[in-house]
Amino acid sequence: MALLHSDQFYGQSVTVDDRYYYYPPEHLWVEDRGDQIVRFGFTHAGVILVNGFKYMDFAVEPGEHVDVDDSIFFVETFKAMFNVTTPIGGEITEINEKLTEEGIKLLEEKYFEEFIIALKCESEDVTSEFMSAEEYMEALLRGDADHCGAGARVMRRNR
Repeated sequence: MALLHSDQFYGQSVTVDDRYYYYPPEHLWVEDRGDQIVRFGFTHAGVILVNGFKYMDFAVEPGEHVDVDDSIFFVETFKAMFNVTTPIGGEITEINEKLTEEGIKLLEEKYFEEFIIALKCESEDVTSEFMSAEEYMEALLRGDADHCGAGARVMRRNR
C-alpha cells in the first residue's frame, strides 16, 4: 500500500490510497473484492469538498438490482444535499448500516476504512470504468473536482 499526498488541493492536504480505484464524478474510491464484488466509499478529496457530513440515507437495499446512474444513497452536508449514483450496474450485496443518519460522520476521519455500499457487478471487467490512484490525484490537481466555492460541492440532482 502506498499513499499519495499533495498539499495543493484547494489549499489543503489530500491523500489518495493506491489500494483503490477511483470514480471522480462522485468522489468515490472503489475496492475490487474479487468475484465481481466491489465496495465504494468516499475519497479524502470528497470529504474535504463537502466540508462535513450531517446525514445519510440509503436509497437501496441488499438484493436490489441497480442500473448505471441509479441513486444509491442521499447525503446531507453542511454545504449541500445530493444523491450519489452508481457508476456501474449490478446487485446490491451490502450496505454499511453504521453510516446511516448521523453515523455518516465516521467518514470524516475514517474515509478509507469505512465502505458505504457493495455490489456484485454485472460486467466481468469490474475496474475498467475507474481511474488509478495516480490518475485520480492528477485529476484533482488539475482542478477536475466538482467544486463550488472553498470546501463546498455543488448540489446534485437525482439522475
